[in-house]
Amino acid sequence: MLFKHKLGVLTMSGDRQSQKAGDSSQLMQAGTINIYNNGIDEKRAREICAETYAVARRDFTADAYACANERVQKFEDSLLPRIQQIEGALSAFADPSFQFLLTNAQRTAAATEREADYDMLSELLICRITKGQVRKNRAGISRAVEIIDQIDDDALCALTVIHAVNKFIPTSNSCKAGIKVLADLFEKLIYMELPSGSNWIDHLDILDAVRINSIGSFKKVAEYYPKRLLGYSCAGICTNSDTYTSAVKLLKDAGLNSSWLVPNELLAGYVRLPVVTKNAINNLVVMREIIDNEKLITVSTPINEGQILALQTIWDMYSTDNEAIQLANTAFMSLWDSHPSLQRLHIWWDSLPFSFDITHVGTVLAHTNARRCDKSIPELPLAT
Repeated sequence: MLFKHKLGVLTMSGDRQSQKAGDSSQLMQAGTINIYNNGIDEKRAREICAETYAVARRDFTADAYACANERVQKFEDSLLPRIQQIEGALSAFADPSFQFLLTNAQRTAAATEREADYDMLSELLICRITKGQVRKNRAGISRAVEIIDQIDDDALCALTVIHAVNKFIPTSNSCKAGIKVLADLFEKLIYMELPSGSNWIDHLDILDAVRINSIGSFKKVAEYYPKRLLGYSCAGICTNSDTYTSAVKLLKDAGLNSSWLVPNELLAGYVRLPVVTKNAINNLVVMREIIDNEKLITVSTPINEGQILALQTIWDMYSTDNEAIQLANTAFMSLWDSHPSLQRLHIWWDSLPFSFDITHVGTVLAHTNARRCDKSIPELPLAT
């Protein structure tokens, strides 16, 4: 009997500013797609783009037409192929509010020379189609479209990294595999030198992407991430103890075997549950092999309430010995800093001058940029 997560290698936390909230991550899944039924095909969508651009370019003189036309064409070439991949999404072009946003996006595209902005605008319009049924999302997306051409490269990169620290956690059972997932993610997101000082934070504040809290500070990486990923950094349960015997009995009574206690990769002689957070226990499934029509197949079954309670009880039995906990934390940070991208993040994050909250506009911008860098990142969760 095997176990695994119901989710993928990377998921999102529901905490708004989780580096202040401790280990209270909530796993979330993306919302549904809003599909219209107005019969718009690709040809008509391109015609609508031309019609809305005729409105957008009224802001320019004839001298700017050639440059604007080239930039807007790049934006549309990025947008339409992506929209066609979403069933029914082309019909959004018949929605007046979407046409209004499209016109503003064309204005922004015409005003920016940064190639990445065309992809960002495309992602934002796709987000408007898939998440725009909630007005909070519409407001954030609309404002993000307006300011893309104004945000500095390094400020956008930094905003994206901070958003990722707040929102993304791995779901791998293995500590080493989970840390590698984060290392690969930040290798993509830290695509340029991150800014120093505070000017870039003031810049983001002016653009309504963050709200400065100059009297507070972020937790240091060595304090934040071991708590954030407590299932990895914990000491766990010593195998040569009565606690281990009790934990094995709990598993047996719940219909689970001792393989649910995996060796702690950071601390010899200790075991832990195969989860990164306590909440993640709810997402574990049992894998069983059965014969169906003379074929061996693997089926997954969510663990039941009794099994969840047993695993949660075992989590609460983890060692509270300060020496063991410190050894595990030290090993965790050593593993963390062994990855160049995570070491860069560690050094930069610990140098941040003060804390701030990312606004909904900033979240939309940062998440859109993150998905531009790594398509495997989950979609932005639906606002409520």
